Amino acid sequence: MFCSKCGAENPETARFCAKCGSALSFGAEPPAAAPLQATMRSSPGAVETAPPAGKTPWVAALLSFFICGLGQLYNNDFKKAAVMFFGAILGFWLTAGVATFAIWVWGMIDGWQVAAGKFNRW
Repeated sequence: MFCSKCGAENPETARFCAKCGSALSFGAEPPAAAPLQATMRSSPGAVETAPPAGKTPWVAALLSFFICGLGQLYNNDFKKAAVMFFGAILGFWLTAGVATFAIWVWGMIDGWQVAAGKFNRW
């Protein structure tokens, strides 16, 4: 027997729900399951984009090696390119290059992964 309030299963001889304590009525059916919602790994409102067509991963990584954000421009990822370029400049100024080094490595890895189709563009 299922509770009509919370949906918990109870023995057939029970008069009250063991979970919520409400009175059980005979012949109660389990409550209908809520419809499943599609889940996404990205944030709400984000648009899934296809990987850039015809882009070579090693070229994107090599361009990011020379200038932070250049590999992202190659991958047509303009927002990320701007964030990396200006972040590298500010990181050099604010953290004496520590943040710039981290952004530089991130840019090479991200350029490769986006061109290979493993990461999405922003």
